[in-house]
Amino acid sequence: MVTLGAKPGWRDRLPAGLPELSEALLLVYGAYPFTPTVLELARKPWAVRLATLGERLQPGAFEGLGKRKIFMDRQVQAAIAAGASQVLVLGAGFDTLCLGLAREYPRIRFVEIDHPDTGAAKQRAVAQLGQPSNMTLLASDLAAVSLSRVLADSPAWDTRRLSAAVAEGLLYYLPADSVQQLFRELRASMAPASRVAFSHLYDLRRYRLARAAVNAEGEPWLSASEPSDLEAYIGAGWSIVERCPDSARRELEGLAVAERL
Repeated sequence: MVTLGAKPGWRDRLPAGLPELSEALLLVYGAYPFTPTVLELARKPWAVRLATLGERLQPGAFEGLGKRKIFMDRQVQAAIAAGASQVLVLGAGFDTLCLGLAREYPRIRFVEIDHPDTGAAKQRAVAQLGQPSNMTLLASDLAAVSLSRVLADSPAWDTRRLSAAVAEGLLYYLPADSVQQLFRELRASMAPASRVAFSHLYDLRRYRLARAAVNAEGEPWLSASEPSDLEAYIGAGWSIVERCPDSARRELEGLAVAERL
């Protein structure tokens, strides 16, 4: 995001302040390789050119991430405009959506949930930057405790409220049965007509370069879905109200929105 924000024409397209907030969060985090020098280099023209070349080798690996951020931000703001009073980001990592929008919407509850290891690092960084009072970070291993239990036990979340959730860059790291279980947990944690914006991989057999990279990191992709099969992919109780496939079918991901029936 720091590099994409330095590419001509992109800063104004991305959610307001996203590159700056991403950089500030990483600087406060302070762990290698996110040093001031590295982040300064990430804004250089040669870094932009290198990332653009990477996009040609693996479509969706640079600008595609920016398009995904724009989509998620717009969907959350649209849900708030339609009456959602709380927002959940799953597997948030160092995403800045809640941190950015919590200040803009002080009456909306923003909740992030992530694994304790990542969550603790994010908590320290957010605390130093100034955590909005309407933003809560939950650290939980969802392999050990169900999402619906974590949310039901949190005073920051009300399972009866109209809600918006984001599962960005997450579902394809879960096997297909776990994707459906996650949506069952979400269904139990939100009022009817609540929405979930998510990204999904098209095909596990494609994208050899990206697949090799995630396998090398020990986080292989485990599930995928064609846009036409999304209802079966996420399971019963949901209606797909928006599908945004790449018309050329070259990018890594499709984007979609599901509404709780």
